[in-house]
Amino acid sequence: MTAAQLLAALTRAGCRPTIDGPDVVFAADPPGELARPLAVLLTGVRALLVGQRWHGIDPRTAHACGPRPAGGCGPLAFGALDPAAKLPRTVGLLCVEADGEEWDRLPPGAANEFPELFDPPP
Repeated sequence: MTAAQLLAALTRAGCRPTIDGPDVVFAADPPGELARPLAVLLTGVRALLVGQRWHGIDPRTAHACGPRPAGGCGPLAFGALDPAAKLPRTVGLLCVEADGEEWDRLPPGAANEFPELFDPPP
């Protein structure tokens, strides 16, 4: 599942996610099968809702995950993740471009615990 697929599934389930400041709020609690991937993909859903780029970093190497376009500064110079694609296996920190220096840390072992959300192993 991707962040874009999760947003569509949440909308179909009647959860109608919206933004309230920095938070994603739901008209109804997400069902269990959607709450599980939401623990990992929340920043991707938020990026889609606010229309901003979604960034990821490999915390072990401090290198960005995703394509590398020209321009930008700091870790955001390295590009953005595609919300319509699965996450790179090495990502451990995620943020929405508008968040500045605020990064969400994925739980250790997230790629093993949620294999359906990540690119397959090499």
